[in-house]
Amino acid sequence: MADRLDHRTHPFAMTQPTLYVDAAPGVRLAVYTWGQAPSPDQPRETLVLLHGFPDRAVFWQKVAKRLSSSFYVVAYDMRGCGASSPISGRRHYHYAPLINDLYAVIQAVSPKNKVHLVGHDWGALYGWDAIFDPRAAARIASFVTMAPSLNQVGQWMRQRLLHPTPARLLELTHQAFISNGLMTFFTLPLLPELMWRSGIAMKMFSFFMKRFEHLPYEPQAGVEGDAIRYLGIYRSNLLQQVLRPQPTQTTSIPVHALIASRDPFLPPRVFEGCRQWTTHYSESRVDAAHWAPLSQPEDLARTISNMAMAHTSCV
Repeated sequence: MADRLDHRTHPFAMTQPTLYVDAAPGVRLAVYTWGQAPSPDQPRETLVLLHGFPDRAVFWQKVAKRLSSSFYVVAYDMRGCGASSPISGRRHYHYAPLINDLYAVIQAVSPKNKVHLVGHDWGALYGWDAIFDPRAAARIASFVTMAPSLNQVGQWMRQRLLHPTPARLLELTHQAFISNGLMTFFTLPLLPELMWRSGIAMKMFSFFMKRFEHLPYEPQAGVEGDAIRYLGIYRSNLLQQVLRPQPTQTTSIPVHALIASRDPFLPPRVFEGCRQWTTHYSESRVDAAHWAPLSQPEDLARTISNMAMAHTSCV
């Protein structure tokens, strides 16, 4: 069920959600939109942007503004974040309820036409699983991802163990303990919560942003609470998929991997297996670290636009 607050074009200043979507009992999602909604007289492609950790829909604002003249752009605060329901507990952050949230939003904003999915960080990670959901063929026209899936990362790591060379083992060690070390830390009990409550995590993210993107870190009020709740996504999914990756599946949904060339957490090498998971694969690179939607919004908007127009869904 959707409770729409304003049918007009939503302003760029994200002070209030455009609508709320009741995705599940006790889960109400705050949805923000940019650009004119499609109509019979003026059909438009709809883009749905998924944020990661520890972000909110506002993370996409720079990209969304650039796309809004041509598309109906949608982003939402994932459960536990921002103006959405502050859901706590690990069981609420398995991929299945997160994917159900996504499809509830899709149904609310584009009940008749497919949407183009775009994912960053955890939004990209579970976006991969969303395109293999039985509902995907009828609801998703294309997928732009800034991460491989956890299954793909797990397969990449397993290949290096099964076919070791000094170079491969060095890559594996670096990925496991350096690139993904922070993600693994977030699966531990108690310590990650203490890290966020003490303020250490905020200082760390501020350092990362300045070091890798040369941008100030401007967290929204209450982001610490979001992050603590959202630790459930690490504990419910990370090691389960990386250590026991699923066999390769193939989708006919077109996928474009937008690879940040300087990403310290998801370096280009871990995207090697992505093309095996779809019959329509393409990729490109952006000169950015992990937070490309903030540092290179023009490049992202161009790539997303090209992908949507190449796989138009309007009828």
